[in-house]
Amino acid sequence: METDVLIIGAGPAGITAALETASRGLDVTIVDESLSIGGQLIQQTQVLHSLPSAYQPMRGFELAGLLTRYVEDSHIRCLLGHRVIGFYKDGSVGLTDEVNVFPLKAKKIIVATGAAENAIAFPKWTLPGIMTIGAAQTLINRDFVLPGKQAIIVGSSDFAMEVALQLTEVGVQIKGIVENNPTVTAQDAEKVEEVEKKGIPIFVNSSIKEARGVGKVEEIDIEQGEQILTISVDVVCIDGGRSPILDVFYQFGCSFGYQKELGGWVPQYNKYLQTDREDVFLAGNAAGISSQGALLVTGMIAGVSVCASLGAISKQEADIETLSLWRELEILETKLYQKTWKARNQHVENFEHPVLKDQFIS
Repeated sequence: METDVLIIGAGPAGITAALETASRGLDVTIVDESLSIGGQLIQQTQVLHSLPSAYQPMRGFELAGLLTRYVEDSHIRCLLGHRVIGFYKDGSVGLTDEVNVFPLKAKKIIVATGAAENAIAFPKWTLPGIMTIGAAQTLINRDFVLPGKQAIIVGSSDFAMEVALQLTEVGVQIKGIVENNPTVTAQDAEKVEEVEKKGIPIFVNSSIKEARGVGKVEEIDIEQGEQILTISVDVVCIDGGRSPILDVFYQFGCSFGYQKELGGWVPQYNKYLQTDREDVFLAGNAAGISSQGALLVTGMIAGVSVCASLGAISKQEADIETLSLWRELEILETKLYQKTWKARNQHVENFEHPVLKDQFIS
């Protein structure tokens, strides 16, 4: 099986990369473990305001539906329920549908594998009822299951605040938000204000000392200075941040750089989102943790870059479009994520292969 462009990951970044490449006549194949496309957008009910100029503000699942229709109207090949398991010596990608294994030969690869949530460990943190905030969101918005009746949120990012509000909307009592820092980490002041209006207490300079329960979490101790608060709960939602999923890049042998604001270790890349492997590009959270709007734009940049590298568009046209997209990315990230934008630019500047900074490898 052969294709011009293989895209690993059918989330928002992978889809926009696929649309950019397919619209210019390239043969495009998307591979994803899920049975549907859209990634985490599918279970997001909040309105996404910071989207690229081509999109109106809409709820996450609405954006997923829109992107799905775009893919269905194109000639993009979607291998859903498939995953990458390795690479052959000739450069082919090994795919499996959990029954069969087969090789796929691609001229260029865009990796948009997304991110994974980080846990926060504390005594008894493995008790049933203790989960990540993403898991809680999935339960209520995709599976329509209440994770519990009384909850504590550990962490105060924008995502944590949003999930706290979504949980209250379905009847879960939020008994507190625990934040280790002196102030909340959320950048969206409106979300913080809405949480405060709901009467949800926020415990800053605090941490979870211990969870307790028989067969499930039943209460939790919050350490606040010298004071210990014991609160009865049946669910604890942990916000430990997210880190890029890097397995595929390790298999490719890509080089990495560390940028805390991008989620930790991130593959090195230039302004075209091209790694030090000439045939491998990246997009989305794999290029650094950011907002949904920014993920869409990075997918577009990677798609345009691949088109230029395969001769589907001219280098001059690609440079014009890439510059415009980087400006849009700057607008989206500097609005709420100034540190992310600075870290991304620093990451590109730190690329230890100078030849890649301003031109494609050929």
